Amino acid sequence: MDNLRLRDPHEVPLYVFSVLVNMLIVALIVVGALLLGFLNALAGEPLSGPAVDAIRVAFVALLLLVPGLVVYRQLTRAGTRGSAVRLSQRQFPDIYSVKEDFARRLGLRKDPEIYLMSGNGTLNAFAASTFGYDFVVIHSELFSNTYERNKDALAFIVGHELGHLRLGHTRLWYQLSTAYVDRVPLLGKFLSRAREFSCDRHGAYLAPRGQEGLVLLAAGRYVYKEVDVDELLDQGQRFRGFWPVVAQLPQSHPFTVRRLKVLYDAGFFEASEENAATGGVVTRET
Repeated sequence: MDNLRLRDPHEVPLYVFSVLVNMLIVALIVVGALLLGFLNALAGEPLSGPAVDAIRVAFVALLLLVPGLVVYRQLTRAGTRGSAVRLSQRQFPDIYSVKEDFARRLGLRKDPEIYLMSGNGTLNAFAASTFGYDFVVIHSELFSNTYERNKDALAFIVGHELGHLRLGHTRLWYQLSTAYVDRVPLLGKFLSRAREFSCDRHGAYLAPRGQEGLVLLAAGRYVYKEVDVDELLDQGQRFRGFWPVVAQLPQSHPFTVRRLKVLYDAGFFEASEENAATGGVVTRET
């Protein structure tokens, strides 16, 4: 397993930059709180005003960050256990076996749980962690359309989420190290998109015929099997320029056609025979 190939080349630099910005934000909050205390002492009474209130709120939020995040993570797993179906050797054993095999191949230290949950129409899956446990949740809207018709696509989704666990994206220390920068408009989205590209690589490495796991997100669960993937790659090749870049800025996930094209270009998915010479990207004369 090539560790470098399974991580998007932009992720680590963006993470380092995000950690530095996060530390700067924390430092500004602490310095602001200390300065406020000093000014209060000089004035002999508590100061007031919008700036003072903002500093106080930010400092209280900083003090509550760790316990608040710990409680949130615990509640997420508790809610999942109470409202989702846990897969096992008796409950959807074939998909449970896929998870077991992928976890072994990725060298995960903990055996992650995997759950099936109603997404109320949402096509989504996510990975999370809490003390002593890692787990993956797949919404039934994704599961039901791939379980019977396309287990390769479902395997890609499982592999993608296990990638988050392997790369530490769900760890408490990781979430604390980017807690503030993740909430800065636009800035935190760059790292988020890089994480998704990295986990796409994991999904494609583990399920090299699972490209329809992404096609499903683009076309929807009812017609994704009818999509011409070569034509979609051609669309991805042409999806560039100023406005696509601007439209991408506020998004936590890369655009789906971009994700698919990146995986083909990197050689994770095989191109059809007629397009093999172009590295999986369809080219057309105009």
